Amino acid sequence: MGNWIIVPIVLPAVMAALIVLAVRHDIVLQRIFSITATVALVAVTLALVIFADGNGPEMYALSNWPAPFGIVLVLDRLSAMMVLLTAVLGLGVVLFASSEWDKRGQHFHALFQFQLMGVNGAFLTGDVFNLFVFFEVLLIASYGLMLHGAGAERLKAGMQYIVINLTGSSLFLVGVGMIYAVTGTLNMADLAIQVPLVAQGDAALLRAGALILLLVFCVKAALVPVHFWLPGTYANAPAPVAALFAIMTKVGAYSILRVYSLGFGENAGDMAWLAQPYILPAAIVTLAVGMIGVLAAKRLNGLIAFSVIGSMGTLLISIALFTPESISAGLYYLLHSTFAGAALFLIGDLVASRRGQYG
Repeated sequence: MGNWIIVPIVLPAVMAALIVLAVRHDIVLQRIFSITATVALVAVTLALVIFADGNGPEMYALSNWPAPFGIVLVLDRLSAMMVLLTAVLGLGVVLFASSEWDKRGQHFHALFQFQLMGVNGAFLTGDVFNLFVFFEVLLIASYGLMLHGAGAERLKAGMQYIVINLTGSSLFLVGVGMIYAVTGTLNMADLAIQVPLVAQGDAALLRAGALILLLVFCVKAALVPVHFWLPGTYANAPAPVAALFAIMTKVGAYSILRVYSLGFGENAGDMAWLAQPYILPAAIVTLAVGMIGVLAAKRLNGLIAFSVIGSMGTLLISIALFTPESISAGLYYLLHSTFAGAALFLIGDLVASRRGQYG
């Protein structure tokens, strides 16, 4: 089953290129190609979940380069669950968008497939640098999807979204460089070995790099005080795009869980549970801000956007405790809250289309 690990990345990448090159002028064929590919993605990811549930973690090394030098993909029950969640959510979104939304701009389906590629890659990678690479893939696709259909408010929110994420990407590279300079590796499993061995004189540099990386993940997860980009972006995005973006904040939460429980977990010596003192209070405030925003919202899309912020606060409170029980509860909450948030954006669009200016 090892070679199938790469399929959730390659399938949408190939389909996106095929849509652009072969059927970009025929919206019906674009829909057929995109829906067929997404159905196939659901089937593949379901098979990966079944395999991961009955077996231990599986690694796929691209070009057979060994870790920590090569590009490594890792399949376990967590990553398999996340790619299945992405595929099922993607199928619902593409079916909704195919009713009319995909005709309001160009290249929706190609960008949509590239978005799935980036999100799946982020969930499957076992290397921090390649996590950055897949972040960039999903962000570049999301820039195009955010501006799909144009409009002044959407353009304004989209520019803010782009600037914030470009800044986050720059900080990501800085943090990655600092960690690599100290440990000599960016492989997540290898970090768990190297972090406790770091010399005392290099500990401050490693801590700084890890905290910069944490800040970037918190931006992606919309954690207070770096949550300000989300309400305007999600409220003004096209409905199917906002629904798909429901998984984007989960990428940030997943990255925090992966990196700071593996590389900076209980065996990390002086760096053990580095993220906990910062995430827990911020997550509590995020929950409060999200719920206050829900009560104060004047429009339906704004209310839903703030509910996503509150939802991320709830999720990150459970992750920040870093206990098996809290993480299990958080993952259970992650699944249904993602679908609930996406469904709210789609329902909100239907309600707003009937209310007109009062939506």
